[in-house]
Amino acid sequence: MISVVNGYVCTSSCEAASAKQGKDPHATPGTSTKSPGFDGQPATVLGGALQDIAATGSTGPANKSSVNLLA
Repeated sequence: MISVVNGYVCTSSCEAASAKQGKDPHATPGTSTKSPGFDGQPATVLGGALQDIAATGSTGPANKSSVNLLA
């Protein structure tokens, strides 16, 4: 019997048990599902004028001149 458990196609009860635990039943031994190298890095990196605001932690234009681009 073929079934789909947590998005994995399972052809046996052993594969279904692995899929219920969130493990890929068809993964080759020694492979990892976690991507190395990107843990702890920010999702976005700001540059230019936004970099200055992010570095100081200010949320508004205290002493800086602002330009309304929509006007």
